[in-house]
Amino acid sequence: MTAERAPRRLVVATAAGVCCFLFSVGISALVTFGSARARGESDFLAATIVLVPSIVLGVLVTWQVPANPVGAALTWLAAAPAAVAAVEDWGSSLLSAHPWPGATAMFVLKQGFWVWNLAGFGALCMLFPDGRSASVRLRRLPVYGVVAAVLLNAVVSLDPRSHLVDGVSRAGYALHVPTAVSNAALIVTSVAYLAVFGSTVASVIVRYRRGDEVVRLQLRWLILTAGLVPVLLGGGWIIGLYGVPVQIWGVAFMAVMLLAVPVAVAIAVLRYDLYDVDRLLGSSLAWALTSVVSAGVFAVAIYAIGDVIGAGSRIGVTGAAFLTALLLLPLQPRLHDSAGRLVDRERAVMLAAVDAFVTQVRDGEAAPEQVETVLRAVLHDDDLQLLLCAPGGVDYRNMRGAPTEPTGPHQVPLRSGDVNVGVIILSSGSRRRLRQAADIARRARLPIEVARLQLELRVAVEQVTASRARLVAASATERHRLERDLHDGAQQQLVALGMRLRSLQGRLDPDAETTRELDAAVGALQETVHELRSLAHGLRPPRLTEGIARGLRELVRNSPVPVALTVPDVTLPEVVLTNVYFVVAECLANALKHGHAHAIEIHLAESDGRLTVKVRDDGVGGASDGFGLTSVRDRIAALGGSVELHSPPGAGTCVLVRL
Repeated sequence: MTAERAPRRLVVATAAGVCCFLFSVGISALVTFGSARARGESDFLAATIVLVPSIVLGVLVTWQVPANPVGAALTWLAAAPAAVAAVEDWGSSLLSAHPWPGATAMFVLKQGFWVWNLAGFGALCMLFPDGRSASVRLRRLPVYGVVAAVLLNAVVSLDPRSHLVDGVSRAGYALHVPTAVSNAALIVTSVAYLAVFGSTVASVIVRYRRGDEVVRLQLRWLILTAGLVPVLLGGGWIIGLYGVPVQIWGVAFMAVMLLAVPVAVAIAVLRYDLYDVDRLLGSSLAWALTSVVSAGVFAVAIYAIGDVIGAGSRIGVTGAAFLTALLLLPLQPRLHDSAGRLVDRERAVMLAAVDAFVTQVRDGEAAPEQVETVLRAVLHDDDLQLLLCAPGGVDYRNMRGAPTEPTGPHQVPLRSGDVNVGVIILSSGSRRRLRQAADIARRARLPIEVARLQLELRVAVEQVTASRARLVAASATERHRLERDLHDGAQQQLVALGMRLRSLQGRLDPDAETTRELDAAVGALQETVHELRSLAHGLRPPRLTEGIARGLRELVRNSPVPVALTVPDVTLPEVVLTNVYFVVAECLANALKHGHAHAIEIHLAESDGRLTVKVRDDGVGGASDGFGLTSVRDRIAALGGSVELHSPPGAGTCVLVRL
């Protein structure tokens, strides 16, 4: 069978099972509500309801995975017993006053037709969950099963003893053979049938032993329920030999096969991620609940309005329809949510936790950056990563802002229209887990977007800070180079020129006009050298060469007011060293010039990679940025630090710098 034709045949098989079920229900309805009334209405409704779950589940599986024969097997799990019941009802009409067409043939066929009750069950045991047989040896088992069932059906149906009703034969189709031969044929075919049936149940155990952990989890419930079917069947046959009616043990047998087995399969489908039908099942259940509630509301409304304005009134029907629609408008979303919680409680719990977190973020009770932690807790994945892509960028960053390349096969892309927002990376995941992550991400869109924008802002601030730091470092390096060039270049050349002029002056007459002019030129050169030295000292004071402590002691040596200096011997980068010196110099100048201070304290400390500089005076206070502190703030901000000013009027000034 080709890959293209296989799904078509399986879909046809599922459709045939549904049609067989509907036809059989129609036959049973004729027996129940027709002139014969061979059974009660409650029995008909109970039997139909018992068969529906397997039919619905089979159709959903075929709809979702048409190439997997498990859907067709589930459909025939219910369709086969329904067909058996229809044949038995058809054949039983032979005993009524008005036999149906072909009733005699059906009466003969139905004597052994019960063997087909297990057709869908056997196929399900052989194919669940992946649609393939457990081993090569078991591939021919369906053929053996069909042959054994046909032979046993023929032996039982053609036995004249099965046609006797009250001691009278009711059919003409019989195979008259010696009783010993008939009994032997019955024993052989029964043993063959039971052997094939036992092998189909054993195939579940074979698949369980050969499967991995996931397959074993999927098969546990089916093994428990499927194992009860042969036990109940064999036990029923044994107690049947002692005269116990088949109706007593047959109810338990059919209930397990038609209810417990589909429930076991449904649990495996929903809990262990099979066939991806959980959402489809939830929507179907929501539609069914809505339909049932709508019909109930409409019936109650018709009954109530009919009592008031009369039955059959058009106004009553219109009013009932309007009342039904009015009640269902707010009720339908709740029914849909209830169906979702019933079918997939895990997903409902996850979404509820995410909704609570989104509400906390909206109310300011939680930080958006906690969204990754929430996703890890909700999806039970401690290694989950949420990588965000900054707007306008193509690189991914983790929640700490570090560039991270998304790797791993289990990824859920996050997009907003055509914009790439980020990606969720799971440590492991099935299709259902990936779909759950996508659903949760859609619910958590608000905190994800806010965290993404905050990440962009933080990255931008870090880039600006790094850029300013690079500019400051480059400026410090350039000042250092310029200072060195002035000292080693122009300054030394001017000094050498002055020395040559002095040497030339010594050879001339001291009273000559030329001597006086050379003396003036040498004086001008000395003044130029002094100005160059002052300029070089302004670029970088040479006293800093021996450290910040020595540099600050030299700075305050000539202060007209006492200065208490507390500076440990710390090693600082060149850019920090220079800027701290100029900041202290600026604060010292402000305290003397504007603050009219009588005493000044300078304190410098280093702890855990952070440098703190405090300059305090006892001046008039009332200082602001306009008093020369703007340059201080600019210098410190360029290094990524902060400046605090405390200067109440009349209580002095304190400048605190943190780097």
